[in-house]
Amino acid sequence: MTEQTTNPNYTLRMKKGMKHRIHRKSKKYRLALKILKFYSKGFKLHLLALVLFSILLGLMETFQIVLLYPILNASFNLQDAGIPVFQPLYNIVKSVVELPEVVVFCLLFIFFVILTAFTTITYKIISLKFTKAVIVRTKESIFDKIRDSDYRYFVENRQGDILYNVVTSPGKINIFLDRSTRIFADIVVILTIIITLFFLSPWATIILLIGGISFVLVIRFVGNRISYVIGKVQLQSIASENAVISQYVQGLRQIRSVHADDYWKRQYSKALRNYWDKYVRYRFSESLPGVFLQMLFFIAIAIVVIVLFYVHKERFITVIPLIGTFAYSALKVLPRLSEIGNSNMQMMDAYADLERIYEFLNDYRYSTIKNGTAQFDSLKSDILFENVGFEYYKGQDLIDELNLTIHRNKVTALVGHSGSGKSTVVSLLLRYYDVSKGRILVNDMDLREYDLATFLGKVGYVSQDTFIYNDSIRKNIAFGSEYTEDQIIAAAKRANIHGYIEGLPHGYDTIVGDQGLKLSGGEKQRIAIARALIREPEILVLDEATSNLDNESEAIVQESINRISEMITTFIVAHRLSTIRRADVIYVMSKGRIVESGNHDELMGRKGKYWELYELSG
Repeated sequence: MTEQTTNPNYTLRMKKGMKHRIHRKSKKYRLALKILKFYSKGFKLHLLALVLFSILLGLMETFQIVLLYPILNASFNLQDAGIPVFQPLYNIVKSVVELPEVVVFCLLFIFFVILTAFTTITYKIISLKFTKAVIVRTKESIFDKIRDSDYRYFVENRQGDILYNVVTSPGKINIFLDRSTRIFADIVVILTIIITLFFLSPWATIILLIGGISFVLVIRFVGNRISYVIGKVQLQSIASENAVISQYVQGLRQIRSVHADDYWKRQYSKALRNYWDKYVRYRFSESLPGVFLQMLFFIAIAIVVIVLFYVHKERFITVIPLIGTFAYSALKVLPRLSEIGNSNMQMMDAYADLERIYEFLNDYRYSTIKNGTAQFDSLKSDILFENVGFEYYKGQDLIDELNLTIHRNKVTALVGHSGSGKSTVVSLLLRYYDVSKGRILVNDMDLREYDLATFLGKVGYVSQDTFIYNDSIRKNIAFGSEYTEDQIIAAAKRANIHGYIEGLPHGYDTIVGDQGLKLSGGEKQRIAIARALIREPEILVLDEATSNLDNESEAIVQESINRISEMITTFIVAHRLSTIRRADVIYVMSKGRIVESGNHDELMGRKGKYWELYELSG
């Protein structure tokens, strides 16, 4: 005995390590069971149909073998009619039909071959419908989860990862379900064939079983140790590839302006090679077991024939039906065993994605914004921020003790240096985040008590980064809602964009290109304003709506804003102070706090923070 094996501490460590591995495996299997239950929930009828047709398919395949043995016996004029246990069946068939035995059994064989084909087709249709139903439901659930997630989720996760969750990962469910249902059917067929063969020759069946079980164990080991790990790496690689592409497309103008395309090409090539290197390893490891199984099978058949020839040399012809039936049965079992191996490896590859989706759909970290029940009908009083505090990370206050009033039917402006917390105030008003301290009062009620949809239905929001998608101007103004032609034109006129649209060859049906590339910055902003106004909002929020525009475009957009703000409650967050000179009240923000307030003339007269900002902007 070595010193290690006699050392109590070593033994204890080994026991702990073994216990930890057992616990980890147990946890892994429990999770796998949870995941499978999660995806199959609500599809009991589909699963029951698959089970029934799998059993039926197994019986059809078995009847072919049951009938093949007497066909071979009859062909060689041997007295042994067939498999003894099925002798009553053979007698019934011969008594019903007045034809030679070989003809009767051949006709029955043809009948069951055709029936097997129809059973296989039906099984495949049910399997595909089951797969479709699961994937469609899962994709819809993923989109619902994204739709219902807090804004924080989109801040903390890469766009490429989000796209992967929605587009790519669910596609792997197709592979997993298709392969798992196929494996189940193959296992049922293999079991029914083996049971039938056992009645024909127990010892030969045991040999076949030992070979089959050994192969499945090898496949399981390779699948769990290689395919699952490679699948995880592939998952990460594809997500990285998506991220690079989405970032490149989004930042194309800036990337081209500094001639940085080569850097992004290198990043993409790195992600691409990382994926395809793993793909080659995976496909290679996937193909090996099937190749070896086929090789061993044909070697085994040849050896069995040689052995039987020498053992039964005098009556070798009598064992030919046995050899033929077993060869036929093995040819039925072999592709299925090989398919089970390949399917298992592909399932392990896809399982990483199933885990990812399951964890995403059951992750409630980004479901903290709780919807209220009170209906918001109209704004009846000022909006009050009372001692509002907000921290994104614990201990890092972005806003602290903020007191601010957005006056009803007046123009309220918020200004300050970049990073002072202005956009965070807008995010709190729109409930992208909830306040950490204090409260926001709307009609003397906490904003969190309102049904968010009814509140936002009365808010028009225009940001500096306008979202214009690749469709007509009409669709971009309506933005997913149904409006009449008169309503769309009226909103465009109020936004000072109707004249421009009328001058286009296709008017309101003009396609604006991806991200509105066919429009100038000012035109995009005025379409965004029209989009906000068509909803007849009672509160208009303008978050640095003119900060990205040139002077001419800014003047046109500002004219639209001035005309609109005379009629509704307007809250303007501005970087350019010239745009808010006419505001009724201006709040000056610095380091998450309000440091000054008043109208333009009052603040300029104090020569404080606002005066400094104004002088710098001039």
